[in-house]
Amino acid sequence: MSMLRMGLLSGPRPARRAGGGRQHTTRLRDDAGRCTLASRHDPARPMTDLGAAAKLRAAFELSPTILAVTDLEHGTFVEVNDAFLRATGYAREEVIGRPVPALGLWVDPGQRERGLAGLRAGHPVRGLEARFRTKTGEEIVTIANADIVAVEGRQYVLTALIDITDRVRAEAALRESEQRFAQAFHANPLPMSIVSLRDGRHLDVNEAAVRHSGYTREEMLGRTKPDLGLWVAPDERQRLLERLRAEGRARDFEVTFRAKGGEHRRLLVNSEVITYGGEPAVLSVSLDITERSELEARREARRAEAETLARAKDEFLAMLGHELRNPLGTITNALGALNRLVDDAAVRRLADIIGRQTGHLARLVDDLLDVARVTSGKIELRPERVDLRALAARCLDALVEARRTAEHDVAVQGEAVAVHGDPARLEQVISNLVDNALKYTPPGGRVRVTVGRRGHEAVLSVRDSGAGIRPDLLPRIFDLFVQEPQALDRARGGLGLGLTLVKRLVELHGGSVAAASDGPGRGSEFTVRLPVAAGAAAAASPPAAAPPPAAGPPEPVDGRRRVLVVEDNADARESLRLLLEMAGHEVETCEDAPGGLARLATFRPDVALIDVGLPGVDGYALARLARDTPHGRRARLVALTGYGQADDRRRALAAGFDVHVTKPVDPARLEALIAALPAPPHPT
Repeated sequence: MSMLRMGLLSGPRPARRAGGGRQHTTRLRDDAGRCTLASRHDPARPMTDLGAAAKLRAAFELSPTILAVTDLEHGTFVEVNDAFLRATGYAREEVIGRPVPALGLWVDPGQRERGLAGLRAGHPVRGLEARFRTKTGEEIVTIANADIVAVEGRQYVLTALIDITDRVRAEAALRESEQRFAQAFHANPLPMSIVSLRDGRHLDVNEAAVRHSGYTREEMLGRTKPDLGLWVAPDERQRLLERLRAEGRARDFEVTFRAKGGEHRRLLVNSEVITYGGEPAVLSVSLDITERSELEARREARRAEAETLARAKDEFLAMLGHELRNPLGTITNALGALNRLVDDAAVRRLADIIGRQTGHLARLVDDLLDVARVTSGKIELRPERVDLRALAARCLDALVEARRTAEHDVAVQGEAVAVHGDPARLEQVISNLVDNALKYTPPGGRVRVTVGRRGHEAVLSVRDSGAGIRPDLLPRIFDLFVQEPQALDRARGGLGLGLTLVKRLVELHGGSVAAASDGPGRGSEFTVRLPVAAGAAAAASPPAAAPPPAAGPPEPVDGRRRVLVVEDNADARESLRLLLEMAGHEVETCEDAPGGLARLATFRPDVALIDVGLPGVDGYALARLARDTPHGRRARLVALTGYGQADDRRRALAAGFDVHVTKPVDPARLEALIAALPAPPHPT
């Protein structure tokens, strides 16, 4: 409501005059409702001239100040202005002529009595804070001023009230807010401080800040953080101040403070520019993250150490693969040459045995490296639309050609189902599962590969009639290095890597694999589930062409090729030369990059087989140098290496090689590769 009422300081209403005469009254408003301030004894005679009366009437009526005139002797309302009526909620007829106490306006009636006594004693009321009750019962707060005015010899009380209710309420709310802030500030378990933005002096600190810093409250107030030596890094303080002045706040700002005892603490600070005691100040709350920072530092150190170890492991495995594949490649080349030189059946059987065991060792090396890559997330898939049944048939054909199924009844059955996957990796999955079934199935046993579709999944199962799986081993069958116990002769061999690799590769394709067995001696079944390719209802893509038969390399389609072999290992170099010459090619060899670059110019080969691990200038650099020469640009460059990771393949192609081949290379595949390379144009 707005302002307070007037006329509340009048005296009590007197009794009627003896003899029944009419009491003496003075009216301040004419019959038309206009304020005249004229005596009732002489209605026609105004108190002053008419111009002054009009001005006084207008000032009284229009004033925003609450005004009331009451009779000092009788205590009744004589006149009130519109501001009084708006503030109290009364109508004019409810007020005029009624005694002040009858309306119950004063919250503290004693305050009115004291004011009246002062007025009668000649002391005007000035700046009195008084509370009044409106018609609806609401309280308003005012500043009251009152004085006695004389009209026609009679005394009236003129009261002026200024409504300060909103201000008082705002001040009360502010005091309450400040009290709540002070309580929250001092009760907060986190260190809090308020410092002057002008000079950095501590204006207030809470108990947590005292405990955390090691200083007493008295030692901190009035002093700056630099005075106390709290800042370890002054540049952090400067950056914080710059942010506060630019943005008015700072969020999650990390700083290092030094406590009184000298220990360093890492803090996460949030600050805000506020007004405190009439001046700009900075309110800050700090969270001690020392332990968290130390933990993160240790975690980061462990992560860096783990990354270093992972890199060392990858480098070791790459080196191991290279060092193992090089001799395997040499043995494979020598066997290929031996098969061409010898017609004796016994020698050929021995060569076949060496070849099978060499292939087995090569697969172990591949599995070991693939498991390492897949567990570290470094397997790169090259997905395409694949007919899963055709792929299974191709895997079986390869096993048949390698004479690994000669003692078993192995077959592929089911329907064509298209999936979206990497053909090489899916072929690896199927080969590992079939190879595992063959390993644990005695001669004469059955292995069935079945392909079908169930809903939105392609399902491939490999079921055998072999040794089965113990129930306690089933939950761990896909774990690394897990195998069925073997006798001392380890007749089945293996490292326990194949099924782990199967599981990881299937999961990379968004599928799953499960093992089941009715127990020892009752066979086992491995089931792979893969998402069906989009639009799989259409005819699946035709199977990829089968690899060349291992029985013997075909003749080059374009006759003899000139082949340059750049290999630093003498045995590998010589065995490869013999193998290629027996296949009808013209071959020259050298042992390092400078020699290879020179032979490119003099020999002008159609194909150059280059080992990337050359001493001094490596094979990658040789390929780049070769591509800068006319003869090197026309030759087909083949990277023949023991390094077989995806990065190695990309690096070889980026260096200028046409093909990247990982050792050991089957002689038939090598011959097919050379034959498939288009012959470079010879200069005319």
